[in-house]
Amino acid sequence: MKLLTMKQIYLLITTLSLITNAVTAQSDLIYHVDSGEGVFTTNLDGTSKNLLTSYSPSATSLAHDIELDVENNHMFVLDQNGKNLRQYDLNGTNNTLIYSYATNPSDIELDLINGKIYHAINGEVFTTDLDGTNKNSLITYTPSATNLLNGIELDLINNHMYIMDINGDSIIRYDLNGNNNTAIYNYTGGTQYPTDFALDVENNKIYHISRDNTAAEIFTTDLSGNSKTVLSTYTAGSSLLYIDIELDIDNNHMYLLSTNGDLLDRYSLNGTNKTLIQSYPGSFPKDIVIYKTDSTLSLNDTELNDTEIAVYPNPSSKFIQISGIKGDEKAFSIYNTHGIKVKTGTIQENNKINIQTISNGIYFLIFENGNSIKFIKK
Repeated sequence: MKLLTMKQIYLLITTLSLITNAVTAQSDLIYHVDSGEGVFTTNLDGTSKNLLTSYSPSATSLAHDIELDVENNHMFVLDQNGKNLRQYDLNGTNNTLIYSYATNPSDIELDLINGKIYHAINGEVFTTDLDGTNKNSLITYTPSATNLLNGIELDLINNHMYIMDINGDSIIRYDLNGNNNTAIYNYTGGTQYPTDFALDVENNKIYHISRDNTAAEIFTTDLSGNSKTVLSTYTAGSSLLYIDIELDIDNNHMYLLSTNGDLLDRYSLNGTNKTLIQSYPGSFPKDIVIYKTDSTLSLNDTELNDTEIAVYPNPSSKFIQISGIKGDEKAFSIYNTHGIKVKTGTIQENNKINIQTISNGIYFLIFENGNSIKFIKK
């Protein structure tokens, strides 16, 4: 039987997931948090605006951050002034309080493989389950003029979290359990104040935004903070100040949100081809997140028939073992997230597949009958 293409698999699994979860989105979307209006979606080019939930900013309400759990049909919205984290369905309904903070929260990040939320607040970084229970403190510190942990990004493949210290002008890397802190990048001289960063783990890159009082840079380093490459510079001021960056690696794009000037720009990943995507006139944009239709692929097992196939351990560094294979040997192929085939072979029930020779990253194990399983090589 001919193997399905990655696009065919994405479309088929997406259709099944949309039916199961009643998700109405039919294409790639941007979810916007606009404190002057609410949460809404647009297409990746900024068209077809759809308001999901509205509110007015106040001393007790200021939406600050958004993250998506597409598999469970949820979005999480962080309310900085209200000191709470709320969960909605992806269409903006079913508002549920997930967590109340004693102090102002600054950022959250989801670990959907292990079912955890990573929270960064004034003085602490901790995890909870996705429902807000089982708090586990990872990092505690005393905020100061030189120490204030703010933005957080996860590298689940290499067991790392990266945290931006906005007062210390640095990015610090920790293990996911909060141990082994390492200064990765210090923003010294010139454009020395970090405003946001994003990880491209597969390509070993960090995308940075930094500024001083007037000048600003968009640049990359590797995941260890080395090999700086400036992609674009601009004049920071009342009409332009980027505070948020999101990556769309598949389409060779990065999106940058400006709180001054109230706009969203899109660039190619090399810093060229600047395009205005969205304007927020008289409003307060705070965050965006990109919804990709292929993100509806399961983070554990994805099945296209009744065969219960599982992969373990997941993540793994040396081999994966497959259970649930019925009958004779089955042909398989392994693809990376760019649709490139990296390994082929045949396998029977409980056989192992050696993955030591492939690079760290996210992969899809695809059988000739159409079954697809997502796994992580670390």
